[in-house]
Amino acid sequence: MKKIKAVIEDACIHKISDLFRRKPRGLQFNDTDAVVVTAKTEDGRTVRETFYFCLKPDGTFNVETISRDRSRARRQRLAAFLRYYKIAESAKGYNIKEGIEGWKGKNVEVEEVDSIYIP
Repeated sequence: MKKIKAVIEDACIHKISDLFRRKPRGLQFNDTDAVVVTAKTEDGRTVRETFYFCLKPDGTFNVETISRDRSRARRQRLAAFLRYYKIAESAKGYNIKEGIEGWKGKNVEVEEVDSIYIP
C-alpha cells in the first residue's frame, strides 16, 4: 500500500462522553478517553485518527489491561504509534497530557485509505 507523507496539525484528548451521546459498540467500560489526531497530507487532504484508552489521573495510561480483548489491542495500537513516530521511547510512563502539545508538527505517514500508518 502506498504511503503519503503528512504533518500532524492537531492532537487533543477528549472524554468519550464528550464525543458520543452513547458509548459506541465495541468500546469497553475501561475505554474512557480518546486522543484525536488530525494530519494534513502533502496533497491537501485531512486525515483523522482516533485512539481509545483510559487516561490515569497522572496523565499516563496502562498499555496492558486486565482482559485480553479489543481494548488491549487499541492501547497497543496507541503505544505502537508513540514508538514508531518517536513521540516516546516507551508508552509506559509517558505523560500524554503534558506531551500532546509536542505532537503538532510531527511527520507521519498516511495510507491510501485515509488512516495514519501504524505498524
